[in-house]
Amino acid sequence: MLHPQKEPNFLAENQSVASLVSHLHHYFVNTHSQYKTEKSMLLSQVHSSLDGLTQQQAQDALNKLEAEIAIFGALSDALSVADRLLHARTVINELGLTSEVYTAHQPSEAP
Repeated sequence: MLHPQKEPNFLAENQSVASLVSHLHHYFVNTHSQYKTEKSMLLSQVHSSLDGLTQQQAQDALNKLEAEIAIFGALSDALSVADRLLHARTVINELGLTSEVYTAHQPSEAP
């Protein structure tokens, strides 16, 4: 039973903390990949632009995108570690499948 202050109210119904970590990890991996694809297209624009203003706009967009790639890459890496740990047999055995980390969240009924 969860302590009332520890109740994970941020979880969707029937979702566990472990599954939320997995979903977040996949989200950041996919977004990171999409940003890298977008970067490739922007690089093509930067190299093919004849107009100085257009090239500068593409370069500015590329700089912003590179910052986002770094952030989403770091988040993806951090969540990858958490996801692997939560799903490692040793951790599951230590915490037990009945741990609040692995049990599906059920919304509390209003008093």
